[in-house]
Amino acid sequence: MVREEVLFLREDEVRSLLAPQDVIQAAESVFYHIGTGEITVGTMALMFTDDTRQNNFHSMPAVLHFQNVAGVKWISTYSAPAPGYPFSHGNIILLSDTVTGSPIAVVGGTGITAMRTAGGHGVVQAKHLANPDPEVLTVMGCGAQAQAGIRGFLTQFPTLRQVRLYSRSRGPMEEVQREHRDRAEVVLCASPAEAVQGSNLILMASGAQTALLETDMVRPGTTVIGIEGFRDIEPSLAKQADKWYLGYRRPDQDIINSPRLNPGHRLSNDDVFGDMTELLTGKVPGRQSEGEIIVSTHMGMGAHDVYCANLAYQRALERGLGQKIRLA
Repeated sequence: MVREEVLFLREDEVRSLLAPQDVIQAAESVFYHIGTGEITVGTMALMFTDDTRQNNFHSMPAVLHFQNVAGVKWISTYSAPAPGYPFSHGNIILLSDTVTGSPIAVVGGTGITAMRTAGGHGVVQAKHLANPDPEVLTVMGCGAQAQAGIRGFLTQFPTLRQVRLYSRSRGPMEEVQREHRDRAEVVLCASPAEAVQGSNLILMASGAQTALLETDMVRPGTTVIGIEGFRDIEPSLAKQADKWYLGYRRPDQDIINSPRLNPGHRLSNDDVFGDMTELLTGKVPGRQSEGEIIVSTHMGMGAHDVYCANLAYQRALERGLGQKIRLA
């Protein structure tokens, strides 16, 4: 009988194994290896649990051929959660060895989701599309993803000296201000318009259901990174920008098709200049002049989570972390 042993990694163990720079490198590697054909991104399955279609589970599979690992993230997103429960929690990533076909790990995925989104692929999009050496970063939102984004951007861009932050909740903004007071000035802003003053790098991570960033608020030379499609960005900005990039065209088709992510269906595939898998493999150019306005949106995909989970798994084996569970 084949002995199958799975390593279980808790959320706190995952946090101890991954740093902001790790998820930035992971996101960049995922975009590149999709472009070279070394990663297969599976089709996401979305299943609603209620008649109002506010609460759902979805699975996000991927095969990382060059690492001999396959995996799937299982995640809940509840817009109408039970009292006392958050929008999303208890997410897991299941890993299998593609050589033997055996499961190898179950990894806590909630922390990875927050880290790899704004702080992972959001940072990579900015790294390849923003004007060099930005000094001011605008962030709309102050939830877990926005906070991970701030950490990632401050890691990637040493020239950043100021973060201009807008959120409806002041308490979390004050926490961010205290966390980064030795690294950068964090300015708490009363409005989106105030937050974009003097900035040419904007991260949209608010979770708002209406546009906070309007087209006429964006000046030439600005790069806008969106992690929620056009829920919190005026869609006309992508039409009027010099270039609009997706993360990966196939899963990001949801940005174009969804009435929530593309209000009024104002945007189409004809408006897309390219995606990050094409950019990193030299199939399309990036920023070509200082004055270009560039928008880049990406909803994420399981390949990012599988890559990060596998990295955490490999490090856990080296450090003796996690709990081993016998399946057979």
